Amino acid sequence: MVKHDRTGRQHRQWLEEARKYQKRGDLEGMLSALLRLPPPLREELLPSAAALFRQSVREQHRRGAWRTLNTLAVRVDAEPGLVERDVAPEEAWATYWPLVWAAGRARDWERARRLWQPLIGPARAHAPLLAGAMDDWLSSEGNAAPERIAPALERLPPVDPLLGIEPPSQRVSLPPPRSLEEVEGALLALCALEPFPVFASRTEAWARAAPAEVARAIWALAGQLAARELWLRAAEGEGRAALSESASLLARAVREGGAPEALSTPTVQALRVVAAGLARTVVSRIEDTEPLCTLAQAAALQPSARPWVVQAVSGLRFEGAALPRALGLYQELLARVASAPLWARAILAWCERNPEAPNAPGWLQEGLGRLIATEASSLLSWLGGAVPSERLELIECVASTCTPDLVESWVDACWEGANEELRRELSEAIRILLDRSRMKQGGRQLERLLRGMRNMEDAEQMLMGLEGAMEQLSSSMKLTGDGLRIWRRFAPRVLTYQVEFLEEAVRQASSDAEAWDAAVRYLEAHPGNTGHIEALRTMELSDREALARRVLERWLERRAANVLALAEAVVAAGRMNTPCKYLHPVLEAFMQALSKQLPALQAPVVEQAQALAHEHGYRLRKRRASRKKKDASTTVRRASRAKKKPTAEGAAPPKESERSPPKAVSPEEGEESS
Repeated sequence: MVKHDRTGRQHRQWLEEARKYQKRGDLEGMLSALLRLPPPLREELLPSAAALFRQSVREQHRRGAWRTLNTLAVRVDAEPGLVERDVAPEEAWATYWPLVWAAGRARDWERARRLWQPLIGPARAHAPLLAGAMDDWLSSEGNAAPERIAPALERLPPVDPLLGIEPPSQRVSLPPPRSLEEVEGALLALCALEPFPVFASRTEAWARAAPAEVARAIWALAGQLAARELWLRAAEGEGRAALSESASLLARAVREGGAPEALSTPTVQALRVVAAGLARTVVSRIEDTEPLCTLAQAAALQPSARPWVVQAVSGLRFEGAALPRALGLYQELLARVASAPLWARAILAWCERNPEAPNAPGWLQEGLGRLIATEASSLLSWLGGAVPSERLELIECVASTCTPDLVESWVDACWEGANEELRRELSEAIRILLDRSRMKQGGRQLERLLRGMRNMEDAEQMLMGLEGAMEQLSSSMKLTGDGLRIWRRFAPRVLTYQVEFLEEAVRQASSDAEAWDAAVRYLEAHPGNTGHIEALRTMELSDREALARRVLERWLERRAANVLALAEAVVAAGRMNTPCKYLHPVLEAFMQALSKQLPALQAPVVEQAQALAHEHGYRLRKRRASRKKKDASTTVRRASRAKKKPTAEGAAPPKESERSPPKAVSPEEGEESS
């Protein structure tokens, strides 16, 4: 039940985000939210997203932006409708073609082969030689034999001499360095003569072939040159995607070179540059995430830079397409350092990425265990300073996906130093644990019932009968095993925070005295009308009618002769659909108090209470005069008749003190008097 509610809420949030980005024309933001939805929920926005997607593919292909096209290829691999929805086959083929090449250029051969599948049929029908060459290129992962490609190249039209012929460029073939003395000159020359992608690939090849000592020197200098390239590109205002190449080479230099001290400062500075370029602290784009995570992982290899990296990453929130890459970063950082803010960000990101997963991964649960053992106070500090919505989401996620023992230890560690508001929220974790225990027990019982079914008709009939009562069965099921142990451990602490705990305490009570003690504790914490009504209904549902009457008496005693308090009690009881056998005594007490108060109190809540009383047949009527007063008045009337002195017109009415106050009449009394 908890998982279902959380999943539905998350789906609605993603759908709203997708609509928002659609209105802005932001394709990346729209796809980040849209592709997290299950396929049936995508249908509303998929046609408009597909049109925007195909337009973006055409623009990026015209610019030669192969890295961006590879990102779009990842999207199509997850949702082919982005290419095929509401479009002619020819346009869909034209969209698939650059995406296949983009995936191949990125050496993502599995994805390239999948994207090639829709093109196989038309390619073989219209260009069989090209189709064969593409098949060989993809199956060999870019290493097709020349004789397999030659037939397709021979069919190309001859070059038009009017267009001119570009002369081949003269490139100097630089020899790789063989000693420490040759490293600096060779790398600086390579960086000056070749484009950066060529420099990066040639540097990696040199380092693989060089001796260990020379390779470390190559990586150290290559990392510094990569950091310089990143700073230059950032200063020129190039996009986030342009920073990925230099960030990737710098990070690899740190890892392959054994995290040399010479690269510690350049790596942290590069990470600062990338982080400072973010528009806000919420990261959702792949092109923003990749350089950031790559550099953070590299910088964290240096113990001196690790605290700053953890603090910087903890201050960011990843969402959408950035989540898979961010989770890898979280996992690597948490393996190196125990940090409550970082762990909280990690589990919130994992829950957003996997809203239906039943169990959190081991690295998250192990991270929480280490924090409980060594940094329990930091867990409490994060909870106390977090935004309420994030705090509640984290409590729900931990209680729903971590092992019960771990959740119990976590609640224990945070309980003592928590304020009342936080304790109330932590009690939700205990409620979820109890629900998990009940659902587990209910699942076992249902499994035993299904095993006893003779055929599918018996099973269907049984399930139809249980479907409507499943929620009630879950709430009324007795706790056993771990659930009972959890309840006995936490009941004294959580009893007063939720009515569900009062219900469980009454169910577990072995006597009326024990149940009454639990009710008194709850009422002391909730002295208002809602608390009394909840306690009253709890006793009623537990078949403890005598205790329900005691709750009713306690409720009315504390409001006796107070018209305003009784009116509020009447309105609350009506709003919460209190059974009539408990509502009517409250109505009667209110009407009696109202009848004794002159002049009548005028307040909206009193008027609402009177209206409810009239609906249930309660009304006010004047009291009849007493017998003595009646005899005296009769004598006076007779004497006045004897004297034949009629009352003068305009005589004063009797004094207010001589009048009798109105009296409350119940429905039963009204029937008897009539």
